[in-house]
Amino acid sequence: MDAGPIPAIQIQSLTKYYGSTLALDSIDLEVSQGEIFGFLGPNGAGKSTTIRVMLDLIRPSGGSVKVLGRDSRADSIRIRGMTGYLPGEASHYDQLSGRAMLGLLESLSGRTAVRRDELLQRLDLDPSARIARFSRGMKQKLALTGALQSDPPLLVLDEPTTGLDPLIQQELHGYLREAADRGTTVFFSSHVLSEVEELCDRVAFIREGKIVAVDRIAELRNRLVKPVEVEFADPVDPAAFAGVDGISVTAGEGSRLTFAVTTGMDGLVKALAERTVTDLVSVPPSLEETFLHLYESDRRGADKEAGIE
Repeated sequence: MDAGPIPAIQIQSLTKYYGSTLALDSIDLEVSQGEIFGFLGPNGAGKSTTIRVMLDLIRPSGGSVKVLGRDSRADSIRIRGMTGYLPGEASHYDQLSGRAMLGLLESLSGRTAVRRDELLQRLDLDPSARIARFSRGMKQKLALTGALQSDPPLLVLDEPTTGLDPLIQQELHGYLREAADRGTTVFFSSHVLSEVEELCDRVAFIREGKIVAVDRIAELRNRLVKPVEVEFADPVDPAAFAGVDGISVTAGEGSRLTFAVTTGMDGLVKALAERTVTDLVSVPPSLEETFLHLYESDRRGADKEAGIE
């Protein structure tokens, strides 16, 4: 029986302590090959720690990680050769030229830099000068080119668009989509929620070392309360909607009411069909609203378990 393709990343019960501080609390995560996967969380949530364990830059306190079917510790050298890695704060040899730095990274990876010229053109970077003369944005472009130039099967990118102007950000997004279409797995962390919303197939939220949610962005939005503002032809008594499952009136008077919808739109639509509606506005929640809602829900749950009201 065919078990199907192996996951690009498979994390099981991963735990990491720094002294007595618990940085990762038995997390589980699986990323499919060819997927663009977003990893979100505030500073100190555990994003960079997870990435460093994946690449065997630090060792876990417990649990296991497999990358492209290989154990992250036993096969770490092989994994690094198959991974394009952009750290959150990339370092360079400032006395080298950008081109010499890219050549050094190519030799270290063991893979031919088949995408270098394309990337330099798309990211609008001239690598001929010494890196000491580069601006912050140029250094970020150089680091990205170094991570992407060998077209590896896995890209692990920590805050990839830091310091890039909007046009270059869009060019990078286009390149990453093309890479995913070729079968490359893209795993990246970001604080730019609009970027994750635009790029990702799925997203994981991590908070205080725990995975809060993993799902497709559309499914995460479906878990939120959705505000719907309705304008009626005539004044309506809010109490008329008191018995409708999955909705409640949160604001309004006269002929305009705002509803909170929690279990799909069907109940509201049927209730509205009995009246004349002149306008209806439903704004889908942004990823930022989803993000904050999940964090707040998780915090309340943790407080309840701890007996904090």
